[in-house]
Amino acid sequence: MNSSKIHLLPDEIINKIAAGEVIERPASAVKELIENAIDAGATRIQVQIEEGGKKKIQVSDNGKGMGSEDLDLCYLRHTTSKLFSADDLFHLQTNGFRGEAVASIAAVSKMTITSATDEGESNRITLEGGKVIEKEPFACSRGTTFLIENLFFNTPVRRTFLGSETSECSKVLDVVIKTAIAHPDIRFDYKVNDKSVFIGVPGELKTRMAEAIGSGVAKSLLTVDYSEAGVHVSGFISPTSETNGKRHHQFLYLRNRPIENKMIGKAISQAYEPYGAQCKPVTALFLDLPDTEFDVNVHPAKREVRFANQNLVFLVVNHAIRETLKKDLEGDTPFIDLSDEEYAPQVPQADWLHEQKKVANTYSAVTNRTPDKDEIQDLFSQPESGKIISLEPDQGNVPPPPPREPAPWAPPTLFQIAKTYIAGEDSEGLLIIDQHAAHTRILYEKALDSLSNGLQLDSQELLFPELIEFSKIEKETFKNVDAQLKKLGFSVEAFGGDTYQIRAIPGNLPLSRAAKAVHDFLDSCIDSEGETDMVKIQESIAKAWAKTNAFQAGDKLSAEEMSNLVSQLMITEDPFKSPFGTPTLMRFTLEDLAKKFKR
Repeated sequence: MNSSKIHLLPDEIINKIAAGEVIERPASAVKELIENAIDAGATRIQVQIEEGGKKKIQVSDNGKGMGSEDLDLCYLRHTTSKLFSADDLFHLQTNGFRGEAVASIAAVSKMTITSATDEGESNRITLEGGKVIEKEPFACSRGTTFLIENLFFNTPVRRTFLGSETSECSKVLDVVIKTAIAHPDIRFDYKVNDKSVFIGVPGELKTRMAEAIGSGVAKSLLTVDYSEAGVHVSGFISPTSETNGKRHHQFLYLRNRPIENKMIGKAISQAYEPYGAQCKPVTALFLDLPDTEFDVNVHPAKREVRFANQNLVFLVVNHAIRETLKKDLEGDTPFIDLSDEEYAPQVPQADWLHEQKKVANTYSAVTNRTPDKDEIQDLFSQPESGKIISLEPDQGNVPPPPPREPAPWAPPTLFQIAKTYIAGEDSEGLLIIDQHAAHTRILYEKALDSLSNGLQLDSQELLFPELIEFSKIEKETFKNVDAQLKKLGFSVEAFGGDTYQIRAIPGNLPLSRAAKAVHDFLDSCIDSEGETDMVKIQESIAKAWAKTNAFQAGDKLSAEEMSNLVSQLMITEDPFKSPFGTPTLMRFTLEDLAKKFKR
């Protein structure tokens, strides 16, 4: 009698486990099959899906194809034409190499493979759940076609966790675009339900970038070509004047293989920091370094890569971007124009108190009232003792004025700091409001109310429509959120190709920010794709709209705008924080200020 509790798993379970690691969703299957097509020498790759890839995925190429013997092996686990020894794992020049992809896809779908070689040998084999159903000669042109039907039919839990059809289509598009950018010499065709979504015509990398993210952005890209300490960085980045890219407009490659690496992302962000905290550059960077300096075997799906010297790669990428930007800016002599009335002249130390009097009078003039002497002096009082510091010349022993009763609360006199914060003094102390966070809270609640109750926010029709260019991913996302955009005051219509026209915008949005607002809105929607809870979807859309339409840091506000903003903030459901959890306001009491100044 066998008493062993440990036993070998059957191949059927092993294949499903492998499928779970490698094939997470339809986009994972497309990625693996495209990479195999590239390794087969294809110059044209066609991808077509239905129902987000759940019903059908078809990937066809014109590569070298497979003969009958190879066809019998390609769907088995750990079979490959790209790896012959363990040492080859560290000297790879191909994409797929583990020998798990086709087997993993076959284990959770109905798969039909049709392939033909240059010699004229052509066959077709059909599998279901990894088991061969039929194999027969079948006439077809050179190359290979994989038809995947009913993906995850025998793993219903994984199928349940897939996103919406639109979400899965966008993820497949992301895979196609990332791969197409890495291989501009290959033609790519991507269709969804027989409708063409992306076409990449063979040509230069910059042309491929234009096809992927739009010609307007691509025209301004700067060429990167930099080497240091054995690391070579090439590709394109956006100049400092064009830094409104999106997260999905940053592409990173190692040996033409799309990768993810947070450390390199930080190197890119840090290089642009001197040009503005809000910089979101467009990048397509290709890294090359010795085989022994990186490991691509970190993740089964080959998404992540580990570097032997992370700090070195960080520095080289950072230096590559900084040097490129520096060359682009050469010849421009930076200067600060102090002639603008918004810049206050430097005040000599001896005249400081005199200038403070003038400032106090200026602020009071905004509210159409004249401050009395005590109000001006109160700015320099010592709250812990009630002592008043006289601003007048010493006239001998003058008895101090009697203590005053605490004044009732009154709306503070407001002024702007660095075009970012609203500040004001009231009887409690100093109030500072983040104008963007506060306005975001106000607009978020308005948008959420509109979406929840089927209302439509006020909008202004444009006399001359504003043209805007969408990337392929934005174009697909727009189809899914057009109705919500209309409720929020936008009217956007197709103009031709990837160009759209903005015909109406929210009533409080400046025309100069209209295009950026639409781009930022779509970007936020792309980030939240895959969510199925309607309440959360509406919250996400409301957040995106509020964020893009709110006053931004750097916007100059009038006294009336500041007053309205504060008044509206105070009647919101949660006036103390933005919908993103950041604080909207801070108060510094007189006691707090006294402690800060160690009084």
